[in-house]
Amino acid sequence: MRITVDAAREYFAHPSQQLYGVTPENLPDEPFEYWAKDGICGVFHPAPAAHVWMVHFAAKPECWGRLVAPSREVLAAFWAAKAPERIVGWTPVHLRAALALSRRVGFVEDGRLPLPSGEIIMSGWRA
Repeated sequence: MRITVDAAREYFAHPSQQLYGVTPENLPDEPFEYWAKDGICGVFHPAPAAHVWMVHFAAKPECWGRLVAPSREVLAAFWAAKAPERIVGWTPVHLRAALALSRRVGFVEDGRLPLPSGEIIMSGWRA
């Protein structure tokens, strides 16, 4: 389930997956880890807190609507391999489909980060 940064580039091909200047060409390598299943790719990196990892997801548009099970599998596989205390994600409130997917795979809201550019939902996941 873990893939290389080069293999992950296809998940970022669609413009909808290119947020905050991230493009297939400029995906970061170590310490970022890419884990994929079917149409979803989880991009994991260490968070500032020890034993906490942050995840960002990229999805192939042709798989939209069928991402819950593979997303859960990616999270579970990463959890089994790394044994973190928590996996966290930050999602802008205007990305309603991404927020819905995060809830469906088991993320719970930890708080909100109010920014002039828009509120961010901070959420966490545990196996």
